Amino acid sequence: MTRAVRLAATTWCSCVAFGMLFLSGSTYAQELNAVAHKFLKRHGVPCLLVLKVGSPRDMGEVATCQDGREWALFWLEDEIAFVQPQTRDSYKWDRQTYQSHPEIYGGPSTSNEDHLLLAYGP
Repeated sequence: MTRAVRLAATTWCSCVAFGMLFLSGSTYAQELNAVAHKFLKRHGVPCLLVLKVGSPRDMGEVATCQDGREWALFWLEDEIAFVQPQTRDSYKWDRQTYQSHPEIYGGPSTSNEDHLLLAYGP
């Protein structure tokens, strides 16, 4: 094999390996989001879709839902806590309290700068 052919083959193999690594990481993230969503649903948390699961600061794993609300996941204790957007304090999730006082578990407030205006047509 010539040097150019070996270099091309090595480059191609490297690209395939990095692609597989990226896809496996993406698949893992999707699976983690799905598991977190099932965990939230089992506890009656109003979350239509888990966008991501991360580990901010020392909070452990936090699931972010499509509405912007964040939920701390305590897998071993089989509990959920709502992460208050302004203070970052966590409050134990209680479905009955949510049904009586949904404002306690309110999502992040949107300011005028956060709104996106979509216009169609000329």
